[in-house]
Amino acid sequence: MADTDRTWYYIGGGILLGAVAVIFLLRAFAPQPETQPPPPQSPLVSTVPVDVRTGSLLVRGTGTVRPVREIQLTAQVAGRLVDVDDALVSGGRFEAGEVLARLDPSDYRNAVQQAEAQVTQARVQLLQAREQAGAARRDYRRVQERTGTLPAPDSTELGRLVYNEPQVAQAEATLESARATLDDARTRLERTTLEVPFDGMVRTKQADLGAYLAPGTPVATVYGTDVAEVVVSLPSRKAALIQNLWSAAAQQSATDLPATVSHSYGGETFSWEGSVHRVEGAISEQTRTVDVVVRVENPYRPDGGMAVSSRMPEQGRRPSAPEPPPLAMGTYATVDIQGRREGTYHVVPRRAVHTRETGRPPTVWTAEGDSLLVEREVEPIQTVEEQTYLAPTLSPDAQVITTDLRVHSDSMRIRVSR
Repeated sequence: MADTDRTWYYIGGGILLGAVAVIFLLRAFAPQPETQPPPPQSPLVSTVPVDVRTGSLLVRGTGTVRPVREIQLTAQVAGRLVDVDDALVSGGRFEAGEVLARLDPSDYRNAVQQAEAQVTQARVQLLQAREQAGAARRDYRRVQERTGTLPAPDSTELGRLVYNEPQVAQAEATLESARATLDDARTRLERTTLEVPFDGMVRTKQADLGAYLAPGTPVATVYGTDVAEVVVSLPSRKAALIQNLWSAAAQQSATDLPATVSHSYGGETFSWEGSVHRVEGAISEQTRTVDVVVRVENPYRPDGGMAVSSRMPEQGRRPSAPEPPPLAMGTYATVDIQGRREGTYHVVPRRAVHTRETGRPPTVWTAEGDSLLVEREVEPIQTVEEQTYLAPTLSPDAQVITTDLRVHSDSMRIRVSR
C-alpha cells in the first residue's frame, strides 16, 4: 500500500512540473505586440484679450521724499549753551521764530551797556563842539563889529577852523562810530539766541546744554515741514508723455500738472495731492533720465494723507486701519503724474511681455486661430504693478498668451485652454 501512494505522489509532481514548463515555453516564444511612440502634444496655453484704453494716462515713477529747506543751525557768536528748548531733539518740531537754544549773554549784555555809554559820551561831546562852534561865530562877529577890519571867513580850511567846524565834524563822526558799535553789540547779543525762520523739525542734534561753542559750530540740522518734494527720475520715453513738462522747467514755478504721491503704511496706502514744480536742469549722466520735481504742501498735516486702500475702496479705511501717517522725509514714495489726456494705448498683463536680448524690442505672444503662436514686437510705455501699458501696435481683438513657455518659437503649434 505504501508503494502505491509513493507512485501517485511522483506522478502528480511530474504533471505539475510539466504544466509549469509548458507555460514558460508559451511566454518565451509568444509574438510581441508592435509599439509606437505617443503622438506629440501641443502645449496648452491661457490667453487674455488686449485691454484697449483711451483718455488720460498716468505716468508713474518713484522717488524719495526730501525737504525743500534744510540747514545747519550754527552759533554765530562764541559762548556756552545755557538753555536748550525741549524741541531741540532728534524728531522735535518747532515753529518759525521759536528760540531753540540760548548762549550765555553776560559778556554781550555788558558790551551793549558799554556801547550805550560811549554813545552818551559822544552825544555830549557833539553838543559841546556845537556850542563851542556857536560861541566862536559870536566872538568873531563881535570883534568884526568893533574893529570893522576883519574880513568875512571864506570856505577854506582856515576859514572853517575859525568857526570850529572840524571839531564839530569830528564829534559827529565819533557819535556815528559809537552808534555803530552799539548796533554791533546789540546784534551780537541777539545772536546769543538761536532760532529758525520757518516751521520745521530737527533731523540731528549736535550740541547740548553746557557745551562751549565757537562761531560756526553746528548745534543741529533742521529742515522745513511746510513743503516737501519728491524727485522722480523718468526715462525720456515716459517723460515725453507729460504735456508742457519743459514749460514747467522754464517757469520755475508750480504748474497745472497735478500729481499724486502715495506710500503704504500698516497695510494701507495713503496719498497726498501735489503738482509738478519743475524739471531739474540737466539730464542725469549716469542714468540718462529726466528728473521731475513734484511738490506737496503741508506733508506733516495730520489730515494730509488720504487712504486709498484697494481692498475696500467704497468703505474707505478699515476700522482697524492705522492713523494716517505724515509724508515723512526719507519716505520712498510712488508718484503718479497726469500725462497726456488724449490717445489710445493697450494694457496687457506684465507677465505677457517678454524681453529679448539687448538691442531688440520686447515681444508678446498672441494666439492666432487658437492653434498658432505668433510673436509681436511691442513698445512698452510703462509698467504699473502687474500691468504693462503699450503703444497701440497690437490688433484690438488680439488674444495675448499669458502662459510662460520654456521652449517656444514663432509660428509653433499651441492649444488654447477654454
